Amino acid sequence: MNQKPLRRVSHVGVAAAVFLLGLGLSLGSNSAHAVLFAKGNAELGAKLHAKTCASCHNSMMPDGKGEELYSEDFRKVTDAGRLKTMVQFCATRTNSGWFDEELEHVARYLNDNFYKFKK
Repeated sequence: MNQKPLRRVSHVGVAAAVFLLGLGLSLGSNSAHAVLFAKGNAELGAKLHAKTCASCHNSMMPDGKGEELYSEDFRKVTDAGRLKTMVQFCATRTNSGWFDEELEHVARYLNDNFYKFKK
């Protein structure tokens, strides 16, 4: 069976991605990232988000509704490349230990349910 081994998220890669995000640069076009999101499973992403992300995001909002961070009023993510970068950044901050596939699941969940970037 020829399956690719799972890779852990590289801290150097995440640092570089966050640096580019800080510069306001997108990592590739939306269509390139849409392909990556197509490999993600939104249902699995929702479970990962609930387990790892929700408590932190809920603590950031006065009413405890962390999903408000994804609304247009609070949103800092403006394209699919930045969404993927932010998911990587948060995964590193929470020491989630997620593999690339899990990052794609969460990005797919967030895009399908909140951001709705065109594919």
